[in-house]
Amino acid sequence: MTQQQHLILNITISMSCNEKGNARKLMQDALESHIPFAALYEALLQIHLFSGYPASIEGLSLLHEVYNEAPASIQEYDVQIFKQRGEKLCRDIYTTVFEKMNKRMHSFSPELSEWMIIDGYGKTLSRAGLDIQTRELINICMLSLGQWKQQVISHIRGALHVGVEMEDIEAAIECLHTKQTNEAYAFAHTMLKEFRS
Repeated sequence: MTQQQHLILNITISMSCNEKGNARKLMQDALESHIPFAALYEALLQIHLFSGYPASIEGLSLLHEVYNEAPASIQEYDVQIFKQRGEKLCRDIYTTVFEKMNKRMHSFSPELSEWMIIDGYGKTLSRAGLDIQTRELINICMLSLGQWKQQVISHIRGALHVGVEMEDIEAAIECLHTKQTNEAYAFAHTMLKEFRS
């Protein structure tokens, strides 16, 4: 795992746990290490999917403060584009189980099935500025914080599908090895062991 990925993961974990003091320190480290503003912006924007809008709002506000920078422009809101690129990315991640997963979700909530494609994968995870490999490592950590078993296993598989190495998944899980997130760390290790078996 790269230094950039390591810092990004630790920042998103800190913000998801409402540890702003730690996040600020890590952002200072990121600034000094020349981690691009855009990469952190995208990572913090992304965590609203799993940690809620408050984590993203507070994280992006803090990023603006530390970097003294703001995004250049807002991305045009185009539902058709979001739907097309969302379905493509979702297929890349879920591969052969995409149809089954989507059909199952549609059976209990057609709205959520569509929102997952449009909002989750199309509007958020397909954005430029951060590679999908780093995004999937973030997803694994965020889902581990919530201890969402099936979702963690799905995103471990998805990360491998988009070219993440198993050693990078293991390194991402190590980012959860702190006093505040030890339960998530143990949970993620259990999920990884289950996935391998």
